Amino acid sequence: MEQGLYSRAYFSKPRAGRDFLSVVTSAIGLGAVGWAVTQTSSLEQLVDVRSIFIVGVGTVATTLLQYNFRTCWLTLVSILRSLLGTPVKAAVAMRREIDDAIINGDHLVTLREGTRVTGELLNDIVFMYRQGLLFDEIDQFVTSRLEAELSDKRVAAELLRRAALTAPALGLFGTVLGLTGVLRSMDDPTKIGPLMSLALMTTAYGSGLGSFACTPLAGRLEHHNTVFVEVHRQLLSRVGILLAREERTFGVTHAPQISDNASDQIRTSEHADN
Repeated sequence: MEQGLYSRAYFSKPRAGRDFLSVVTSAIGLGAVGWAVTQTSSLEQLVDVRSIFIVGVGTVATTLLQYNFRTCWLTLVSILRSLLGTPVKAAVAMRREIDDAIINGDHLVTLREGTRVTGELLNDIVFMYRQGLLFDEIDQFVTSRLEAELSDKRVAAELLRRAALTAPALGLFGTVLGLTGVLRSMDDPTKIGPLMSLALMTTAYGSGLGSFACTPLAGRLEHHNTVFVEVHRQLLSRVGILLAREERTFGVTHAPQISDNASDQIRTSEHADN
């Protein structure tokens, strides 16, 4: 029965938690682009310190002005986690546990002890159920926690999108400065070369930073955010199926009132996650 339900896609098969293949393939592709660039000019000719400061430091500075150090740090952490694997690996494993429990006729309380709030999602769901919360109440608590977590993830993607717009704009700014300097230095040919380098390299750095770093990383985070929402939606749906079956089996139409101590534990856990 189990294999039949999975093979007919009544339950989603858990996907691999890591996708190194896409990251490695992307790195190889970007390396090929870098190799092609170095074939036209030497590495020294591609480095312009002033252009790096205008585009790189300028992008970081304007990003910090819009956000703060904590948000930038969380964005960096999100990028690293996204590159190293799929952030919903634990949720996918919990979804599979609940799927197996539905198929095998197990009860929700057998999946975790649920004696206290630990921060592990399935354990906390079992804890809330043991304390007498109905599924709608559990759904509200869990959704509130997930929305807070998703908010940070969305801000990280938005930060990268803004950086992808800022970097090319700063590149254009450097180009205007460089060309203006060229026009003012027509009587001194020795200054034209460095100024043209500034004009062209700022554009190259800006478009490169926006196109090869910020935009694809933002897209990757947004994709993982979509997966995050979908996996947790499915997880809560499975919990609802388990609880509905137990209500039918034991004739439970309502749950006992949650204790003040249990409510405090849940709210304390939510504040800690936020």
